[in-house]
Amino acid sequence: MFNRSPYATYQVSDGVPGQLMARTLGYLGLLLAILSVAVLFGVSFGAAGIWIGFAAAIIGTIMVSRRMASAGAAFAWGAVVAIGMGIMISPVIWGTAATDPGLLLQTLGVLVITILMSAAIVAWIPWDFSRIMPLLFIGLIMLIVVSLLSFFVPAFAGVGASRAFNLIGVLIFTGYLMVDFSLMRMRGRVMPAQGTAVVLAVSLLIDIVNLFLFLLRLGRR
Repeated sequence: MFNRSPYATYQVSDGVPGQLMARTLGYLGLLLAILSVAVLFGVSFGAAGIWIGFAAAIIGTIMVSRRMASAGAAFAWGAVVAIGMGIMISPVIWGTAATDPGLLLQTLGVLVITILMSAAIVAWIPWDFSRIMPLLFIGLIMLIVVSLLSFFVPAFAGVGASRAFNLIGVLIFTGYLMVDFSLMRMRGRVMPAQGTAVVLAVSLLIDIVNLFLFLLRLGRR
């Protein structure tokens, strides 16, 4: 079931109405603004903020897809995701800004370049990038397993902070960015629900945040 794409009957070059792309990017901009505000105040939650943010992000991610029939309801849950992720990464951003602001700016610059290059590749290459989703999913599961082992198994201690581990994380979430950009061009034909743009925007937001974290950890090595 993982060897076929649900969008195989369409060519990337077919595109979708530009309205879907515009709405997706518009919602993404709003979600990034909400996340930024959450980052500013998230540090006040202390150590508990990581778990509060993680719980909010997980619940919001689950609910946003279930409310896809309504753009308003989907965006409300998307905002929950953005707030949760902002609270969750707030200590990391504030800590880096205090100890190594140059690294933070450098990481943000590399992040922007990676996003633009991913979008350009999808725009220039007429191929359905959703076909690589199974491979990316396997890689993501492996990252999660290794992360858990590094916490609980002494032999794996430090693996999660290694250059190779973080480089793989960068490659996986860059791949997910390309998949979501590809779906943004095609999903409107297959899933015309009102909240489709919101779901895609939330997916892009998750990709961007995770890519930022892996780039930041890679830059520290």
